[in-house]
Amino acid sequence: MIKGRSFFRYFIISIISLVLFSSCYGSWNFWYSGNDVDKRTKNLRYLTNDDSDFANSKISDLHGEYTVLVISDSHFGSKRRKISGEPLFRYLDNLKAEHPELYPKFMLSLGDSVNIGYEDQYKEYLDFCNKLIEDYDIRLILNSCGNHDIYQSHWDNWEKFCYPHTSFYKFKTEKLSWYCLDTASGAVGLNQYNILMKDIKNDSRKKIIFTHYPFVRFNYNCSNMAETTERNKMISDFAKNNVICVLGGHNHTQTYDNLGFPDYGIPSFGYNEKWGLLYINETEGTARLEFCE
Repeated sequence: MIKGRSFFRYFIISIISLVLFSSCYGSWNFWYSGNDVDKRTKNLRYLTNDDSDFANSKISDLHGEYTVLVISDSHFGSKRRKISGEPLFRYLDNLKAEHPELYPKFMLSLGDSVNIGYEDQYKEYLDFCNKLIEDYDIRLILNSCGNHDIYQSHWDNWEKFCYPHTSFYKFKTEKLSWYCLDTASGAVGLNQYNILMKDIKNDSRKKIIFTHYPFVRFNYNCSNMAETTERNKMISDFAKNNVICVLGGHNHTQTYDNLGFPDYGIPSFGYNEKWGLLYINETEGTARLEFCE
């Protein structure tokens, strides 16, 4: 009986420890009010040239073949690693010199841009973004929201510092529609799903989806979508509605899956110093990602 009680006690302690210290949840989530995807995604914002930053980027004019830089999980502010960005800066210098036709027009950042969500961490990330825009001719940086970004009720910081200051939005290039989903809570949620599917079904264009949590690739530390029924339904919905590519991060590993469309997992920029180049051909309606470092 004593052995049985001891085992049970250790089992409960282990479960609590996993919840408290896993990167997906953390002890702060017991007291934190930002984990409400429905409140963050009341509306789908459509970026147009009425927005000066978007207009100045001339993204809506992009056509034919071009390249997009994709990073994820930079974790600025992490105590485990100081993120300088220098490997990426050197890579971009070499790319511009050797293959200027492949130089990226804009960048997608797929969440966990900062480690806990503090304002000073966002300022560090913003300095990095401004350097890419001002010194490396990246026209615009479009952000997805990640779970680390809003830890300790710091959704307001993400909203303040991360363009386009909303986590659920779309924009258009010449022939493609691009959708950013908020999966920072590990789920899309009924409200966001209903709005998204209504818009997608009314949009006959080919589409690219980018977000933080991957739709597949389960890892031990809850590193995929928490609601599998929702996830499976959305994969089917995407395949039926001209989605040509899905981009996610979160797992810090490089992955590729064929779900009826390419599904890419972007490795961690902060910890692994890796990123991706997304090659777009709007004429042919294709999107292909190449992993880089």
